[in-house]
Amino acid sequence: MWCGRRLASVRIEGYRRRRCPRCGWIFYDNAVPAVVGIIQKAGRVLLTRRARPPYAGSWDLPGGFLEGGELPEAGLKREIREELAVKAHGIHLIGFATDRYGPRGFPVLTMVYRVAIGGSKVRAGDDVSEARWFDRDAIPLREVAFPSMRRLLRDYLRGRMGRPAPLRGK
Repeated sequence: MWCGRRLASVRIEGYRRRRCPRCGWIFYDNAVPAVVGIIQKAGRVLLTRRARPPYAGSWDLPGGFLEGGELPEAGLKREIREELAVKAHGIHLIGFATDRYGPRGFPVLTMVYRVAIGGSKVRAGDDVSEARWFDRDAIPLREVAFPSMRRLLRDYLRGRMGRPAPLRGK
């Protein structure tokens, strides 16, 4: 990936890594950052149905990958505006999740937030084919695209996730 040569699988410090045999560059398989929001209103949770492969037709939390240099909260606001045509506010970090994305499974680190939205008229946009409110006990967890999101959403709705301590300024 660095000099264009095909990477070879080697053992480095007890881990399987991919390294270029020509220039020695190592691909550490670092996670790509993503953000999602749990949006609730009147006891219901908003989920989006993915419109594009590789997860077309599955449910997900609104959000997506961060752009280069973008802060997580700004990225989440952008994604919600693009996917749902509403403004996000009241954004509070509730946890992190890791998964693998796509057929080759590159690692993704997802920051999960509790989010409020302005307005009640959401409409599917960007890479979303449908946005739907679900009663908390009727969420189709088996149809949620990522295993870590299923667990996190289930735990959050059951009250198993505590709020993080507030950050203190210097």
